[in-house]
Amino acid sequence: MTPSSVSDIFFYLQFAISEYILTVTVKERVCSATPSIGGSDMLNLSGKTAFVFGVASEDSIAWAICKMLAESGVTLYLGYQKRFRSRVFQLKDKLPQIGGFYPLDVAQDATTKEFFDAFSADNPGKKADILIHAIGFAPRTCFDRPILFVEDQDINTAMTISANSLQRCLKFALPYLNPNSSTITLTYAASNRYVPSYGIMSMAKAALECWTRELACHLGPEGHRVNAISSGPIRTIAASGIPGFDNILDHVEKNSPLRRNVNQDDVAGATLWLASPLSSGVTGQCIYVDAGYSITMVPETIMTN
Repeated sequence: MTPSSVSDIFFYLQFAISEYILTVTVKERVCSATPSIGGSDMLNLSGKTAFVFGVASEDSIAWAICKMLAESGVTLYLGYQKRFRSRVFQLKDKLPQIGGFYPLDVAQDATTKEFFDAFSADNPGKKADILIHAIGFAPRTCFDRPILFVEDQDINTAMTISANSLQRCLKFALPYLNPNSSTITLTYAASNRYVPSYGIMSMAKAALECWTRELACHLGPEGHRVNAISSGPIRTIAASGIPGFDNILDHVEKNSPLRRNVNQDDVAGATLWLASPLSSGVTGQCIYVDAGYSITMVPETIMTN
């Protein structure tokens, strides 16, 4: 063996050892810096409290969110519409983590404030860490006639309940929110894309997303986060009033990248993430939970028909 070949072997041996040491060091640093997700404290929200607005029945997305938050240790305080009182009270014994129910009408300041006054009276000094805004409503006439002929009063009702109520809820909730709170609202892709029959609610969802960004910037310096989840179509009481909704479900299932519709638990899972420390650097965002449908332009079914 020549001296040059010995030198080459020595060089490559040194290089291999250095690479091995570097790889082991990087792995150790990455492992020590990366939180363990499975069963970790990052998704254990024991001791946290949530205000949940929008439970109307067992099929509500808000109820799925309640169940997932409860499983993570969160105590829940629900605001309900009086017209859904009997339905909501049928659910109260299904989750022991429910700390209380109070009527909530977001149409006016006074009736919104009543929820927080009742909560405070029963729980002096207590504050929440999470606020779920799952509220949306438009009068039936908004769907029954062409959008050009919807009356101002009905438009104002849809905007007040479905969009402006996020600002109203946070305005009165703020004194009862702990630092670094997380607010999550629910929107829909019709906010920036045309969906037949959705009409005025498209504008309401667009306004809701604007409120999300504005409030995130306004409350961010105090550590409060505000985000929206844009869900794919899900069969709920609210969705049942949209003409042709079954056709929308069929279309999305056939054309979304995952070839399925999302369900209440899909949205609840994303909500849990946004409520947890894992999303501590996320605010003012609209997170799509729609089986990927929002990334498509030309439906796959056009190519196969």
